[in-house]
Amino acid sequence: MSKLIPVKYHKRNYPRNIEVNVHEVAGNFDVEEFSVNTPYSLHTEYSYGKREFNSKNIKGLAGITSAQKGKIPQLWYNKEWAKDFFIFIERLIGSNKPPEVLEIHPPFNDYCCSFEQFIKIFRVFYGEFYKKYSTTKIFIENRCGTLYKGGNFLLSTYSDVLEFCNVLSNRNNSDINLKVVLDYPQIFSAIIEEDKKISMDNLEGAVEKIKLFNQELEKHREVIGGFHMWGKCKDKNGEWAAHAGNFDTFFSNNKKLKKEFLSSVFSTFNDDIERYFVPEVNSGEKDLHSIVADIKKAGFIFPSPQQPSPIHVFLPQ
Repeated sequence: MSKLIPVKYHKRNYPRNIEVNVHEVAGNFDVEEFSVNTPYSLHTEYSYGKREFNSKNIKGLAGITSAQKGKIPQLWYNKEWAKDFFIFIERLIGSNKPPEVLEIHPPFNDYCCSFEQFIKIFRVFYGEFYKKYSTTKIFIENRCGTLYKGGNFLLSTYSDVLEFCNVLSNRNNSDINLKVVLDYPQIFSAIIEEDKKISMDNLEGAVEKIKLFNQELEKHREVIGGFHMWGKCKDKNGEWAAHAGNFDTFFSNNKKLKKEFLSSVFSTFNDDIERYFVPEVNSGEKDLHSIVADIKKAGFIFPSPQQPSPIHVFLPQ
């Protein structure tokens, strides 16, 4: 049995028969404050584009404000950055309850060139964070896609994920509560960047690589804390748009490839471990419902509805 804990992304509602209690809250460097009265996942800075670095939460934190290139944040730059990142998170959480999940993102490999180096920097943050927020789960997301020039994300390709999972599984790192939240569409993007013979218009080769990846990942599945899933579709100009559409449009209506992909994911994670599910769909609830239906058809189970549990999130005007 593989049970998924649904996370509400933006204002998109799940099908009515799925009860949602956890809400994703943005926690990038430009966010001033938030107020939430439900369990939440705090999605921190992901370094896609420019930030102004003028938020009150990073005021006086030179470790963060000086770690940038072209105004794009350089995450996990050094140990000073890690100390300041804890202060930023502490300020941002404020009077809210601790998050159920803290989601972080990897550094770039032009200044942080190994997972061992990242772990040393992360430990500085973790030591402070765990003392205050010991019940919060910490996940790191694989990343592909940024305006940053000069380096790539340290955790991006399926090879990176396998190597990092092996690092996390090492007994020397058993004292840090860190898991991977696996963004599968970004794994596809990384495959396409590496293999010029594969494109979004023909994902057969990418699916074969994903299937092999999932087979290797099975021995590390205890360090996978959740999934990000979303679709792609072509816009009016014929260009592929991310976080839009569903699995049908993602696989160009190739039902065989869609089934092979989802069956491979389910086969790898058909265990008794609960994992978080974040559907990063911006194109509407119809696409979200389609993705959820496909996930369920593959064999994943969502919690049965109990009492109505409406989500209320109050953001500053």
